[in-house]
Amino acid sequence: MDIQATAKFVRISPKKALPLVRSLRGKKATVAVAGLKTHPTKTSLILQKLIYSAISNAKNNYNLKEDNLKIKRLTVDEGPRYKRYWFRSRGSADQLLKRASHFQVVLTEITPTLVKRKVEKKAVEASTKTTVTKATSAAPVDRNTKNVPRFSKVAHKPRAPRTTNK
Repeated sequence: MDIQATAKFVRISPKKALPLVRSLRGKKATVAVAGLKTHPTKTSLILQKLIYSAISNAKNNYNLKEDNLKIKRLTVDEGPRYKRYWFRSRGSADQLLKRASHFQVVLTEITPTLVKRKVEKKAVEASTKTTVTKATSAAPVDRNTKNVPRFSKVAHKPRAPRTTNK
């Protein structure tokens, strides 16, 4: 069973993230997260959150144990580039590209479990929903008095007349 998590539009260059991504492929998920905690880069923080999110998906959605998961596929792809100007001497300018990345991690089980069933969320009972019907009468109802229709919960107070600031 494959479990995935993605992080898109992360403001880091894919070239800077790729060496760390290559070193994590094929490792156990818990070992990878433990190794990323001591790594001092921005990429390690992003990957730590991403792998932990995939582990949480496996635990909550498929009742899998985190010790039984390994990284099957870990990719970093190029996202959009934000184009800015870098002003240079003599009135010229160079283009500055602020690169973004898309990360994707796919976890798989090391030893498959016998029962693979997805956890279903509890359905809302139809009996708890109530419908409100309007009471109709021939005479108009004055809401400013005590004769408030039964479906209204709060009696409305009369409004003060509006004044203009002239």
